[in-house]
Amino acid sequence: MVHFSKHLICVFFIFALLTSACHNNDNLPQGNSSFNFPIGLDNKIKVAILPFSGVDPTYSKLLKSEIELFYSCEVTVLKEHTLPAFAFYQPRNRYKADSLLKYLKLSLPKDYNLIIGITGTDISTKDDIHEDWGVFGLGFMGGPSCIISDFRLKKSAIDKKHLQQRIIKVALHELGHTLGLPHCTSSNKCLMKDANGTIKSVDEEEKQLCESCKIKLASFRTIK
Repeated sequence: MVHFSKHLICVFFIFALLTSACHNNDNLPQGNSSFNFPIGLDNKIKVAILPFSGVDPTYSKLLKSEIELFYSCEVTVLKEHTLPAFAFYQPRNRYKADSLLKYLKLSLPKDYNLIIGITGTDISTKDDIHEDWGVFGLGFMGGPSCIISDFRLKKSAIDKKHLQQRIIKVALHELGHTLGLPHCTSSNKCLMKDANGTIKSVDEEEKQLCESCKIKLASFRTIK
């Protein structure tokens, strides 16, 4: 398994199951354009993980370890929260990812840069064609929040390890969008590649960034 230099910053992943795919870059919800990341070798991006009730408790520990190892971020796991009622979409019995992003933004601890929510409940968003489109995850382009769900990831998983790898990839991809990384068009194996409509794309992509995406990340932080 390939890992990055410990001085790279955190980054993340967004996908949807079966015919669900990551949104086109122009359709990603925009974060706070004034959101600034610390610059310099001695500053680490601080990421908070917020597990929602009902999610497998092992995911938080898994992602904390993976994010810290992969990008040398400072990661803290917050106490479990109940999914906010205002985000529930009754017609489809699931939660609106866009609303959860807003909730997470408000839950971002002081002095932290990014927050990622984890849920086991189905989540959805709106795209150019569909009013309500089920997704693996969603993140503000430019931060500070993103959300992932294992609801669709686990349906065709071979085993627990396979599911965990999917969760890790989705989380890292989503964090990448919060840092401003668009979908990658430079490599078919890059973590930031668009899902192109199938869960197969998640499995085929590697847990690494291409050189082009590494250069883009360097614009947010000086790399030794």
